[in-house]
Amino acid sequence: MILLLVAGFIGLLLIGAPVAFALGLSSLAALVYEGMPLAVVAQKMVASIDSFLLLAIPFFLLTGHLMDRTGIAHDIVSFAETVVGRFRGGLGHANVAQNVLMGGMTGSAVADTASSGTSMIPAMVRRGYTPAFSAAITACSSIISVVLPPSVPMIVYCVVTGASVTRLFIAGIVPGVLVAVVMMLAIALVAKRQNMPQGQRYSLREMGRAFIVAIPALTLPVVIIGSIRFGIATPTEASVVATVYAWLLGQFWYRNITLKDLKPITLAAASTTGVVMMMIAAASLYGLILTRAQVPQQVAAWVADFTDNPYAVLLLILCIYLVMGAILDLTANIIILVPILFPVTQQLGIDPIHFGLITIIALAIGLVTPPVGICLFVAAAIAREPVMRVAWAAMPYMIATLLLVIVMIFVPQISTFLVS
Repeated sequence: MILLLVAGFIGLLLIGAPVAFALGLSSLAALVYEGMPLAVVAQKMVASIDSFLLLAIPFFLLTGHLMDRTGIAHDIVSFAETVVGRFRGGLGHANVAQNVLMGGMTGSAVADTASSGTSMIPAMVRRGYTPAFSAAITACSSIISVVLPPSVPMIVYCVVTGASVTRLFIAGIVPGVLVAVVMMLAIALVAKRQNMPQGQRYSLREMGRAFIVAIPALTLPVVIIGSIRFGIATPTEASVVATVYAWLLGQFWYRNITLKDLKPITLAAASTTGVVMMMIAAASLYGLILTRAQVPQQVAAWVADFTDNPYAVLLLILCIYLVMGAILDLTANIIILVPILFPVTQQLGIDPIHFGLITIIALAIGLVTPPVGICLFVAAAIAREPVMRVAWAAMPYMIATLLLVIVMIFVPQISTFLVS
């Protein structure tokens, strides 16, 4: 049964089937082979998405689409450029800072790469940066947007494991900022070595003016995290507040969203939500079969025989994540891999929040690594550069992020500092 499940899943992926269909059809074939009643299919799929927490996903996605439509990103980039644009390689720093200030509003690292890439890559090329460097920074900085809250992958991880999404949101702040810091350090070294353009130096008055213009946009993450941190709202309720706030900004502040615009914006968010929900529902069947076959227990036993050192186990899991992250989307990997690996970490006493942040960052690194890193392909396509040239340009930033993950493995306080 397990052979049929795995072979069916891989085979469907190879012929180009979406991940949700590959999971669902391979699981259905295994259930039919096992002779289980097909009523289980509907029951399990519906039960897996019948969650109050999952309601946050469509609202955060809708918030992201509203923000993209209003042009909020332009004000944030302008403010970031006044602060860090003076340094050599300044637009690279501004690209990273944009992802810090925006957070993971689109819910997907791939979507963040496409959204920021269409505006940032041409702007950087016009300022004298190479297309490969511009594409590499855009792809790599997408990692930040899924580590900082609000992040849809974090919500999916909490649904799969039962961890607290409030604690994971808050815990993600320090690692997310550290990812930005190590990337900026890498940019500074590369910019100095390659003698990249140095941006304009802005006065304090110009910085203040750009900050005032960006205040409405910068307030949104504060509203979300503040309401969750101080118990004013649950993550799901905060997602609704964020959607209303983004709509009010577009309607009355920027005045570029009308009632007619809400239909296409809502449909775009609903389409992405459908993909995520289908993956979760289909993965529930996949997980049911793996549980019946006691695969998580067998993996835990194998790891226990191999080593009982939690650091060694996390390093082994990191290697798995780097390989799988280059093949599948971040959310899909969380749905497929975490149910198998999470019980192993629990037996070793690893904090679920700590494991969650390592999972999200490590899988996001895989999205920018060859041979089939999805964010890498998107950024290279926008820049019209060969994929391997962009991959080579991205190496310093990937290595810096990977070293940070290794440090996080040995210093778990980085992950748990704010929530402890």
